[in-house]
Amino acid sequence: MHPCTTTGSTTDPRTDPWWFTRPDGSLGSLPPRAHLTSDRPELSLAGEWDFRWFPSAAGALSACPDPTAPDAVWPERVPVPGHWVLEHLDGDRRFGTPWYTNVRYPFPVDPPHVPDANPTADHRTRFVLDDLTGGAGKDLRAVLLRFEGVESAFRVWVNGRWAGQAMGSRLTHEFDITGLVRSGENTVVVRVHQFSAGSYLEDQDQWWLPGIFRDVRVLGEMHGGIDDVHLTADRDPATGEGVLGCRLTAAADAFPVRVVIPELGLSAAVDGPGQVELRVGPVRAWTAEDPHLYEVRLHARGQVVTHRTGFRRVAISADGVLQVDGAPVRFRGVNRHEFHPRRGRAVDAALTRDEYRLMQEHHVNAVRTSHYPPAHHALELADETGLWLVLEGDIETHGFVQQGWERNPSDDPAWRDVYLDRTARMWHRDKNHASVVMLSLGNEAGTGANLAAAADWLRRHDSRPVHYEGDHDAAYTDVYSRMYPTPRETRSIAAGDRVPSTDTAGSERISRMPFVLCEYAHAMGTGPGGLAEYEDIFRAHPRSCGGFVWEWKDHGIATVAPDGSPVLAYGGDFGETIHDGSFVLDGLCTADGAPGPGLVEYSAVIDPLRLELETGHAVVGNGYDHTVLTGLRLRWALRTAEREAVRTGTTELDDLPPRGSHRVALPESPGPGQHLEVSVEAHGPAAGPRRRDARLAGPPAVPVGAPGPAATAPDAVRGPELCVFRAPTDNDAGTIEPTRELWAASPAGDATDWYAYTGADPRDTTSTPGIVISTARRWLDHGLHRLQPRTLPPVPGAQAGTVRTLWAAPGADLAAAPFVLTHRWSGTDVPGARRLELSWQLPELDFPLARVGCVLSLPVDPDGDVEFDGDGPQASYPDSCAAARYGTHRLPARALTEPGARPQSSGNRSGARRLSIPLLDGTRLELRTVRAELDGAPAPRGLQWTLTPYRDVELMAAGHPHELPDTAGRSWFLHLDVGHHGLGSRSCGADVSPAARLHARSARLELLLGFEADAGPGAPPP
Repeated sequence: MHPCTTTGSTTDPRTDPWWFTRPDGSLGSLPPRAHLTSDRPELSLAGEWDFRWFPSAAGALSACPDPTAPDAVWPERVPVPGHWVLEHLDGDRRFGTPWYTNVRYPFPVDPPHVPDANPTADHRTRFVLDDLTGGAGKDLRAVLLRFEGVESAFRVWVNGRWAGQAMGSRLTHEFDITGLVRSGENTVVVRVHQFSAGSYLEDQDQWWLPGIFRDVRVLGEMHGGIDDVHLTADRDPATGEGVLGCRLTAAADAFPVRVVIPELGLSAAVDGPGQVELRVGPVRAWTAEDPHLYEVRLHARGQVVTHRTGFRRVAISADGVLQVDGAPVRFRGVNRHEFHPRRGRAVDAALTRDEYRLMQEHHVNAVRTSHYPPAHHALELADETGLWLVLEGDIETHGFVQQGWERNPSDDPAWRDVYLDRTARMWHRDKNHASVVMLSLGNEAGTGANLAAAADWLRRHDSRPVHYEGDHDAAYTDVYSRMYPTPRETRSIAAGDRVPSTDTAGSERISRMPFVLCEYAHAMGTGPGGLAEYEDIFRAHPRSCGGFVWEWKDHGIATVAPDGSPVLAYGGDFGETIHDGSFVLDGLCTADGAPGPGLVEYSAVIDPLRLELETGHAVVGNGYDHTVLTGLRLRWALRTAEREAVRTGTTELDDLPPRGSHRVALPESPGPGQHLEVSVEAHGPAAGPRRRDARLAGPPAVPVGAPGPAATAPDAVRGPELCVFRAPTDNDAGTIEPTRELWAASPAGDATDWYAYTGADPRDTTSTPGIVISTARRWLDHGLHRLQPRTLPPVPGAQAGTVRTLWAAPGADLAAAPFVLTHRWSGTDVPGARRLELSWQLPELDFPLARVGCVLSLPVDPDGDVEFDGDGPQASYPDSCAAARYGTHRLPARALTEPGARPQSSGNRSGARRLSIPLLDGTRLELRTVRAELDGAPAPRGLQWTLTPYRDVELMAAGHPHELPDTAGRSWFLHLDVGHHGLGSRSCGADVSPAARLHARSARLELLLGFEADAGPGAPPP
């Protein structure tokens, strides 16, 4: 069945030593097939392998011309699966180091050539054939050696004889070693090159990590066994009837093959190869909300293959709606690279299961396998746990954008067979999985005939939609896909309006296609913001099948800094000559898998159980696509500031169909000092018990009283100092708006106003398409991070104790940018308490401010808890506030900010009515908000605040947490803001939406401050 390919075979690596520099250098790898679970004998070779490393391929050839030589020295041992550059990373780094780039190749762009400095490593292990066969080796018709992932090119020998060679790092390659193995001990030697011609197709915005990073297995193929299986499990949405399509590849002695589905009582014989359709009667549909699987057993004469299959029909309706089992589907998705901070891409099923569980706990229902097929267990677990998958091919040539896509392999005939081979290997391995609802050609590989040919190949083999974002004219794909369009542009495309980046015919095609954002909301650093605006668009337009946030987790590599401090490394930390810095830290989770604030916010935005409060009513919505919500009960309570119930109510609601909603009347808006608590409970057959809570706060009820006599600041308080700056987040410093890359002359010939079409700001434009001037750059250019004060003379008639301070940057023209802070401390009728009145006069600027506020310095007890009445416990910003809920919250002081692996501003919270902050002397600062106004109106987010041990300039100067100063024994900084700028996702994507940008000319804030003994956790609020 698997004839050993001998053409060009050699034991001597000096014969054709540079095979890996040719696109067609792979040789001897068997045709691709499905990853099968069966009773055939298998033996994993995972474990410690002998190892030797060379800094170059030429050096390996010179020092060890025959890697199989019995007298060759093997000085090291490394784990397989693994990456050799991650070994000794905390020590002498003897095997080199990781290298991160996003777009640029880490070598000169001269396809298919790679540089002389091409790290190369030999690996060796042994296995005993009897361990595979149990002594029945003669009963095997073939012995295969399977590699599931090797970066980037490898050649393999068994018992000193060449077995094959391959490229395609994230793809499975099998070699027939039947004629090479012998009874007893067998030796496998593998030479791996870090870079190869294949590397030009693997520029995938991740660490370049060479090695054998997935399992290596020896397979025993049985006489009368099955070579390949293709199952299609269709369910008619109208009747519920299922049809199992079965195509078997096997020798004649395997037949007849009996197909058994025990749960359905099916048992049918298949007498030969070719397509057979078996009607199985009514079946339960597989969906991500109810992932019901049926075990299919294929009993051949010499082997039993099992596969858990799900019945569903994936289709596109006549009006361009993506449907599964007859219902529209919306992806609440993430892009997922496989990554572990110490093991790199050598991930196991336990890690993937944990990640899937965490996704579903946060309402994620879809994964794009960016930008390659993941380990096979990821497909099996998606089938089992219920996730929609966009399965992506191992193709990305993004670095060619630097050359205007000249010489891009995607349109070079010399690479056509490589594209088709990679596409076939992706599809064949995972063709039987119910979770796969789209097939993606790859990512950011430009466009060209080879991609179109790959799309045609997929359509000949599969009915699922073909996806590829780079097909901007929708010429050869079935889904219109975009990356990082602005909300305004997204809304226009979803509504079916003309798309000016393509011609009329292209626009017409697009209007009849499902529309997906394969990447949006770049989750780098503090953020992303604007998620709710996109979700509103997805919800409003049926053709819009949702999107995939970039990305699931950070890729920080765990190592140590020169001073021995633990650090999560990013680009440049290993001395790379070119790199893309912290762009690799762009996930909703930290590198070690802990949920970040971005994931908590995303979870609240996409929660299928919707509860939205508006004046006088609540909207309860069902965002599921296939699940009816039952047992709906809405409860509400109008409460005083002391949480005493004024009125309560309960409403039983009718069952809610998928994508349906109820509108429920509520009491009038809460009065001063009151708040309205609302909760909804629901059940669903797959969703299980669910609950969603919301609160609506009335205006503050703080006794103001008449202003008292002038007073000094409390002894424990220093300030206030004006602050209109924040340590730039990655989004503040972001300069990438990918939508601008499409701003060519409209093919329709009209003069498109791209700024009006997208809502982008023309003032940020540069000469490079897609690159903009960052907001942080404007802050720094205007010196907002280094403002200096000058006390102004008193204004005639001002109250005693009023202080006016002008703030400006050194060298700044005061006529252009004067900031004036006026404040007054006064006494109250409470001994020791103070009233603080502040007002701001702000210049008219052509860019938003980071914040409008002040800073107080306090001797905070870092081990104490901060209690507050306001939005929380999560941080919130004007465009990232779905997860925060009004209430009384208590958090450790150290947990209030999360500077991240690359320190930046974080931890803003909104709507504060009361703050209770522990101080070193055992007392607590009690702060209450009296009034917060912005431009003469109530501040939209009330009082916003941040408590941090670091100054903004300290956060800005540190590249890693260990570079921040020691804060022991010094004051903390309490930011009190009347306005705060949103987050956006401009690290790569849309800027802050206009509604969340901070443009103001004046502000006012009044506070009451007092001190009380610390009553400890659980004490009632004063």
